[in-house]
Amino acid sequence: MKVKYTLPTLLLLSALLISCGGETVPTAESTDTALPQSEATTEDTSYRAEYLPDVDYNGYEFRVIGYSDQYPVDFEKESGAIIDDAIYRRNRKVEEEYNIKIKATEYPFTEYPEAAAAFSKAGRAQSDDFDLAALIFRDGYNVVLEGLAPAASTMPVVDLHADRPWYNNSLNESINIDGVGLFCYTAYDILPSGGCLLFNKALVTELDMEDPYKLVDNGTWTNETVYKMSMEAISDLDGDAKFTAADRFAFITEWDRLTVLAYYGTGTMLVEMTDGIPTVSQNETLYDTFTVLQEYTNQPGFFLDTFKEYGAAESSRTLGYHLFKQGQSMFVITSTTTLTSLGDMEDDYGILPYPKLNEEQDRYYCYLGSSEIALPLSCSSDLERVCIIKEALAVESLNHVYPAYYDNALRNRYVRDEESLRMLELVVNSVVLDLGQNPFWDIIRTPWLNTLQSKKPNFASAVEKNLKKSQKALDELMAMIDAIK
Repeated sequence: MKVKYTLPTLLLLSALLISCGGETVPTAESTDTALPQSEATTEDTSYRAEYLPDVDYNGYEFRVIGYSDQYPVDFEKESGAIIDDAIYRRNRKVEEEYNIKIKATEYPFTEYPEAAAAFSKAGRAQSDDFDLAALIFRDGYNVVLEGLAPAASTMPVVDLHADRPWYNNSLNESINIDGVGLFCYTAYDILPSGGCLLFNKALVTELDMEDPYKLVDNGTWTNETVYKMSMEAISDLDGDAKFTAADRFAFITEWDRLTVLAYYGTGTMLVEMTDGIPTVSQNETLYDTFTVLQEYTNQPGFFLDTFKEYGAAESSRTLGYHLFKQGQSMFVITSTTTLTSLGDMEDDYGILPYPKLNEEQDRYYCYLGSSEIALPLSCSSDLERVCIIKEALAVESLNHVYPAYYDNALRNRYVRDEESLRMLELVVNSVVLDLGQNPFWDIIRTPWLNTLQSKKPNFASAVEKNLKKSQKALDELMAMIDAIK
């Protein structure tokens, strides 16, 4: 396959040529390239998938279920909105190439269970009601294991071992269970997305801290470093000897997001994968990292639990971003997809990956963050056609949507410096999934979270008490995987 690229998509090469089959994801040093300008060239150098057949589908209506406000499927015309217009152009290109007509059925993202319900209803009735449906990970996981959607490793056209720039191979490999690749995440399924830390650059300067970008580049961006920096930022701004939303914290986040410092970033997952077989982690290092995090959460001012203050997740996160904008925290734990909400922040901010456990750790790890996975029905009347069109949409997402997101929406509006844009690449490169976080967050993660909040470092005991229940869930998973093979 011969792949060409434009200068506006040079940035995406390092972000999307992600390691396959356990190879090391690039570090920040390896992505240190000159950043592109959108007006650089008119040369025709777009990505192409030469493995896709030249076929005419005779005006076929390609039916897609999606979300109108977070991952919109289509637009009737161009409006001048950067990403919306890129989606419009992507779709028209695929329609023209395969002689199809994309028909969108869209829900508000707050009603995402409706998409899963429509998928399950059609699958169980063996009714070919649509071609693709966008689902959140948990719902996608359930329909694949139930057999209502095919596993990616069984789909025609899809090749999880291929070096295709529009595949997120690092992420796909992390959810390969005993040789069964559940999903094939592509550029069509996720915008540049990953869990990250945002930091207040003005506070770094004011408090004379080390440059976090240099720490990432030289491999010393570790938990110890982050904890030290965060404690230096704490301040009782109103002088009332207690910490409230009027003061400055190390972190503003929620308990469950705070836990990523103890496991995701350190690479010590709640569910360990050994040769594709998942087991509940009883790793001493994991116990240690949670114990250290617990010690810091007991320190006044270490973090403001916005969920405790405001209850609803969306309200609590809105409050967190508002206080961060006002300079009332050193860090926010969030996803790169929330950057658009910080465009009016007066202080400059930067983007960073989750910290490593120590300097010996050979790479950074980040959580997937906001995403969808577009899945076909197992009962599709022409599964090969669906897979061909989805592959084509992935290619054209890389040609149109990703450059719009990086080069225009982020570069010109929200990302404040070239170092942060480079860190954004690193975060996207570092994305993996931990089965203990998703989908088994309730069964496997809950004992860790409850123990962290209890202020008693009994993590090993909590895991041991829950081990039978957790292992039963994984055994049931393996039985479903065997049925797919």
